[in-house]
Amino acid sequence: MRQQFEASSAIEAEVKLGMGRVDTERAEHGTTWASVEPIDPGHEASVRLAERTTISFDGSTLRVEVPDSGRLFRKAEVAVTFGLPAESALSVKGGAVDITVRGGVSALAAKLGAGDVDVDEAGPLSVKAGQCDVVVGVAAVISVATGQGSLTGRAVGVTSFKAGQGTVDLGSTEGPVAVKGGSIDLTISEAGPGDVVFTTGSGSASIGVRAGTTVQLDMLSSSGDVRC
Repeated sequence: MRQQFEASSAIEAEVKLGMGRVDTERAEHGTTWASVEPIDPGHEASVRLAERTTISFDGSTLRVEVPDSGRLFRKAEVAVTFGLPAESALSVKGGAVDITVRGGVSALAAKLGAGDVDVDEAGPLSVKAGQCDVVVGVAAVISVATGQGSLTGRAVGVTSFKAGQGTVDLGSTEGPVAVKGGSIDLTISEAGPGDVVFTTGSGSASIGVRAGTTVQLDMLSSSGDVRC
């Protein structure tokens, strides 16, 4: 099922689903659309769940409403794809859901039980999940909170990562970086202006600093080694 609408400017897209995936791509100028398909066309519950999903657009918000799974749609998985105008925003709530963004979004807010998030470009990006791996190309603001997971970013601005256990691997940074958890490994290839605050029960940190950046170190640990 696919439905297309007229859209002359950026919109907001919203979806809530139990299991499956959400993908976005850039829509043709003046349009926006959404499609829903069963991930496995041979799985009866997934087919029925896709058939009962509704798509609506009120001129500013493109909404996909997937019925609750429950017993009727046990283990059903659907794939929701959005075609979005430039600078649109995306909101996703789900159980076990993977998210892929291509063409960029002005903002992404995701609340998941578990899943992977892969975003090429975003303004503010917020992910809350029980277990999640996040991969970001370019983002102005990142906030990730997860029980277990990772954050990989190529070029990021203000960044916050909280996890019980996880890893953070960042390329270049612009702005403060705060990483906190029970057991975390942090790597930054080229840290720019802004504080880097790393608080963990166990783990390691390797931070490269951009040439010309003034550095002050303030470190406290009950055990370990430091090399500068």
